[in-house]
Amino acid sequence: MKSSTFNLIKACVGSGVLSLSSGVAAFGDVPAAILPASILMSTLGVLSAYSFYIIGKMCSQTNSLTISEAWGKSVGEDSTWAISLACFLTPLGAALSYSIILADVFKALSATVGINLPRPVSILSMSTFVLYPLCSLQSLASLAPFSILGVVGILVTAVFMAVRAFGGAYGVGGAMAATLAPAFTPSFGNIGVNLVQPSSLILVSMAATAYLSHFNAPDFYNQLKSPSPRRFKILTGMGFFATAVLSILMMSFGFLTFGSASSGIILNNYSTLDVGATVCRLLMGIAIIGTYPFVFSGMRSAFFQLIKKGKTVTSKETKTATQLMLAGVTGLALVLKNAGFIVSFNGALMGSAIIYVFPPLMYLKSTGKKIKEGAMKVTKKVKLERMFNRLLIALGVTFAVCGGAVTVMDSFFPHLL
Repeated sequence: MKSSTFNLIKACVGSGVLSLSSGVAAFGDVPAAILPASILMSTLGVLSAYSFYIIGKMCSQTNSLTISEAWGKSVGEDSTWAISLACFLTPLGAALSYSIILADVFKALSATVGINLPRPVSILSMSTFVLYPLCSLQSLASLAPFSILGVVGILVTAVFMAVRAFGGAYGVGGAMAATLAPAFTPSFGNIGVNLVQPSSLILVSMAATAYLSHFNAPDFYNQLKSPSPRRFKILTGMGFFATAVLSILMMSFGFLTFGSASSGIILNNYSTLDVGATVCRLLMGIAIIGTYPFVFSGMRSAFFQLIKKGKTVTSKETKTATQLMLAGVTGLALVLKNAGFIVSFNGALMGSAIIYVFPPLMYLKSTGKKIKEGAMKVTKKVKLERMFNRLLIALGVTFAVCGGAVTVMDSFFPHLL
C-alpha cells in the first residue's frame, strides 16, 4: 500500500503545480486570498478523489484493465472513441506545457551563466537535439528513474519556495528584490480578494490538471495486493490527501512571495542570480526532459488508436507521426508563451471531462442497467449517489465551458473580465 500511495502521489504531482500561484493571483492580491483558494483546492481534491475511486470500482465490477475497456462495458463500445480522443488531447496539452516550461527553464539557466539565449533558439534546439531523439526511442525503460527525479525536484522546490516565502529575500529591500524584472516584482494590496468572479475559474481549471491521474486508476487498482474496492478507497484517500496538501503548500508559498505578479510558472519569478532557484530549475528541467517521452508516447499511441483502430502500425508510420507531432507541438510552443494558460485550458476541457463527466457517466450507466435488470435495489443511498453523480456531470460541463472561456479571455482578452 505504501509504494502504491507514493506512486499515486507521483502520478498526480507534476509541473502543473507550479502554475497554481497564478491561479490565486487571478482573483486576489492579498495574503487572505490563500484561505478561499485552499478551501477550493481541498473541495476539488475530494471530488477528484471520488471520481478516481469510481473508475477503480467500475474496473472491479466489469473486470476491466483499462478505462476504455470499463467504458465500453458500462456505457457502450460505440462511444469509446471519446476516451481515445481524451487520451490524445490530454497528453498533447501536457507536452505543449512541458515544451514551454523547458524553454523558460533553460533560458533562465543560460542567463545565470551570462548567456542571452533567445527563447525560439531554446525551444528549437531542445526539440531537435534532445526531445526528438528521446521520443524516437523504441523502449523508454531506461528513462524510468527520471520519474523519481521529478518527485525529488518537486519536494526540493517546495522547500526552496517555503524558505523564500518566509525569509524575506524577495520582500521590500530584500537581497533578491532588486534583481527582478518589473513584471516579476512582488505586488500586493491593489485589488484585494474576490472569489465570486469569473477569473476564479482559472484556479478551478488548474486544479483539474493538478489532480489528474484518472487514466491510471485501473492500473493502481489491479496492481494492489489483494485488490478490492475497500483497499482502493484507502489508497485513493491517502494519495489524494497528500497531493492536496503538497499542492496547497506550493500554491501558498509562491503566492505569498509574489502576489499578483505570480507568473504561469512560478519558477520564472525567481531571480536568475538565486542559487536555490537555479538548482530547482535544473532539477525540474532534467525531470521534464525524462518525462516528456512518456507523455509523447501516450499521445502518439492514442492517435494511432483513433485512426488505425487496432491495425498494425509500421515503424515508418511511427517515425512520421513522431516528426509531425513534435513539430506541431514545437510550433505551438513558439507562439504560446504562457504555460499557465495551457495548464488551465487543458484542465478546463480535458480535466473536467475526465474527472467530472466520464466516471459519473460510467457509474450511472452501470447502476442504471443493474436497476433495470433487478440486480440492484433502489435504496436511499443509491438514489443519493446517482443524484450526486448527475450533479458532478453538470459541474464538469460548467467548468469546461466557463473555465475554458475565462482562461482564453484572461490570457488574450483581459479587458473583457
